[in-house]
Amino acid sequence: MVGHGKKRIRFGPKGKKIEDFVDPNKDPRSYLERYLLEEKYKDWFDRNYPNQTIYEAVGLNEWDYNEMKKKLSPDQAVEETSKTKPEPEPELESESKIETKSTDTSEIPPTEPAVSEEQKNIIKKRTNKLFWLRFGFAIIGGAIATFLFEEIDGSEERRWSSIIFMIVLFIVTCFIAKGMKINFPKADRKKLVTTGMGSYIFLYLFAWIMTYTLLNLPREDFSLPFT
Repeated sequence: MVGHGKKRIRFGPKGKKIEDFVDPNKDPRSYLERYLLEEKYKDWFDRNYPNQTIYEAVGLNEWDYNEMKKKLSPDQAVEETSKTKPEPEPELESESKIETKSTDTSEIPPTEPAVSEEQKNIIKKRTNKLFWLRFGFAIIGGAIATFLFEEIDGSEERRWSSIIFMIVLFIVTCFIAKGMKINFPKADRKKLVTTGMGSYIFLYLFAWIMTYTLLNLPREDFSLPFT
């Protein structure tokens, strides 16, 4: 009893190696047509099979290629392109395997390495350390400012001297942060400056006003540094 299944099309000369991307159930001339009509397909084939012709890859010969070329004359090629439904690219798996073999990884530009979980934890710990460092500088700096500028006459001069001192201390913390080698990603490098900045300013002013208030409380001519 003879089975009537789907007949498999065979093409190409016997013993000739046909490339993996070729579908044995498809007319091999369709690959020649795509090669001649589609620039993208032609570039893909030439890039991945530089030492082989399209007609050899699909199991045909040069005569078949020339016949297809004559058939697709410039006038007819335009007509064929508009009528032909575009075929999908050869199997992605096969193409990716071929490109993997032919790609020179030395030519690929290096990308920023991914940050591991361990590295993230180290960065987080050092960032917290930077925050508390600025916390301490703010409290101590504000208290020192009260005594450092007590002898300056005039509240305006005293105020600006203290603010300049606050800025100088903050710049010092930036140099210390740089020496801590926190290794922020490029997009987060500004965190060397911004980490704890708001808290630093608030705590410095708080410590300065508080120590100034406590130091001058018994005096009759007492006035706050910002009044």
